[in-house]
Amino acid sequence: MAKRAISLLLVGLMLILTLTGCGTNELGYLKLSKEIGSITQYKFSNSTQLKVSGVSEDDYNIDLSMEGTANIENLNSMYMDMEVMFKFNDMENEHPIKFIMDGNKMYVSKNAILEIIKLEEKYNGTQENAKVIDKLYNVELKDAEYILIYDMSEDYSVVDESSYKDMYDSAMDYLTSAFKGFDTKLVTKTNNGYAIELTSEGAVAFIERLIKYVSENKALVFDETVNYFENIYDDMNIQESEGVTEDDKEAFISELKEGRQEFYDFVDKAVLFMESGEFKTYEDMIAGSKFKDEISKKGNSYVQNIQGELTVKDVIAANLNTSTEITPVDIERTSISAKSITLDEVENKYDIIQNEINPMNKIELNWYPEDSDADVSKYRMDGKTEWDYQPYVIIDGRLYLPLRYIGESFGEEVQWDNETQKAYVVSGSEKIDMTGVLVDDTTMVKIRDFEKLGYKVDFVQNDELSTATIEK
Repeated sequence: MAKRAISLLLVGLMLILTLTGCGTNELGYLKLSKEIGSITQYKFSNSTQLKVSGVSEDDYNIDLSMEGTANIENLNSMYMDMEVMFKFNDMENEHPIKFIMDGNKMYVSKNAILEIIKLEEKYNGTQENAKVIDKLYNVELKDAEYILIYDMSEDYSVVDESSYKDMYDSAMDYLTSAFKGFDTKLVTKTNNGYAIELTSEGAVAFIERLIKYVSENKALVFDETVNYFENIYDDMNIQESEGVTEDDKEAFISELKEGRQEFYDFVDKAVLFMESGEFKTYEDMIAGSKFKDEISKKGNSYVQNIQGELTVKDVIAANLNTSTEITPVDIERTSISAKSITLDEVENKYDIIQNEINPMNKIELNWYPEDSDADVSKYRMDGKTEWDYQPYVIIDGRLYLPLRYIGESFGEEVQWDNETQKAYVVSGSEKIDMTGVLVDDTTMVKIRDFEKLGYKVDFVQNDELSTATIEK
């Protein structure tokens, strides 16, 4: 199975990378692409329109525009500053939402909260609690400008920054050596650059030419592919950055080489499949579909325009138009960490305010014996209902629930004393002891202990369905 997967991987990689092949125009396309890929500081703008129809009763129109700057000289600490405007059918944001990547941390401007809520209200036809949002935005977040939505510092690192260029060069070397002279007949020279144009008929003809080329050059393509993977390991320092040992590398390459015959067999089957004419069915299904990708250089700027249309059974299912322009410029980095707050902190503040203004007055949990989690229905004072899932445990025939989740949902202050291994709910100056046990680092308490807080607790068994209700 492993060798079969590797064979499929090789074929997939081959199909993707050889889209541009290595004919005269293809080499020109690759050269211009490499020139664009070498830019590390630039300003950019993008406009994208996507229309999807026939998927449901409604058509979907998406209009997206982005503009900003980027500095990726230091791959361990990339920087980007971008403003986004979007429109989905008749819904759109009123003011630009800013995204900033600073030191591999992704931030979004605070106004995203208001813009998203407006869109949600228009989409669902319901209004969010205005008092909660007003206090969150204008009081709790008054000193914040950005929200930290993702920190990939611990998950992402490039040990050797020069390895990115080495990897790119390895890919170019692979294409020019494994597919030397292969003409896709898809790339044409334009006034300022090159264009790839593809139709449903052209796609079939391209795949036929590609499979024929690979069939006639099996050994060359396979050997160069193995060499490519070996270079990738070395260029990207995968052993260090991903915790992969030298033995892991050797085992992978060895297994790759053992897949030679399976690769050959797969290519032979692909040739027979194309010769059988069965592929014609797929061509007929998407007849009329077309795609064009043009890259060009205008002065100091580079432009990419993409146009695509997907037709399924003579019906236009999707239409795409996108234009991107990048211009090399020196970009100054601006640190924003002092003006930011984490997404978790925002959510916690929202929950606290929500519980103050529109408190929870009942929680109902339902589960079956085979369930590890219970379905949770939470009812607020204004009648709104929220749904969730939470773990539960049965110990000595007694039901235990997560204290912090249940308690804080009702607006209680929950504490855990690690020394005494006891859980408490703080009520004024009183600390109410709850019968808590730790289960997978979660404090679970007897459901009847919530009666200590003055709540009404009910438990009903209906055949195999269990229902627990806690009411304030």
